Amino acid sequence: MSGTRTPGPAPAGGGGALPPGVRGPLSVVAFGCEVGLLVLAGVTGWRLGMLADVPGRRALAAVVAVLVVSAVVIVWARWNAPRSPSRLRWPLRYLTQLAPFVAVALLAALVGLGWWGAILAFVAAVAFGLSRGNAPTPPPDSRPA
Repeated sequence: MSGTRTPGPAPAGGGGALPPGVRGPLSVVAFGCEVGLLVLAGVTGWRLGMLADVPGRRALAAVVAVLVVSAVVIVWARWNAPRSPSRLRWPLRYLTQLAPFVAVALLAALVGLGWWGAILAFVAAVAFGLSRGNAPTPPPDSRPA
C-alpha cells in the first residue's frame, strides 16, 4: 500500500487517521490549555470577588468566578467550537482562540497570578498555532446560489 487511506470508519483499535485540523500531540497540549484556561478563569474570578470589602464577600467571589468562566465558555462555544454553526475560519479563529487567554491573563495579573496567565497564554498561542494552523480548509461551496 502507498500509505494513504480511503475515507471511512476508523478501525476498532483507534489507530485511524486524525480528524482534519488535529495535529497530534500539540492538539493534546491545546486541549490542556483550554482546561487550564477554565481553571485560571475560575481562580481569577474568585480572587477578584474576594478583593471587594463587602459582607457577603465569599458569595460575591463565587458569582464573579462563575461569570468569568461563563464568559470564556460563551466566547469559545460561539466562535471556536468545532460544531458551532458560526465557527470562524482560520486565521480569525486563531485570534478568537487567543483572546480569552489574553483577557484572563490580564485579569490574573490584577490578582497576583500574572505569570500563570502569561505562561498559559504563550503555550496556548504556540499549541493552537502549530496544531491547527496548517489544517486544510474545505473548498468553498461550489453549488449555485
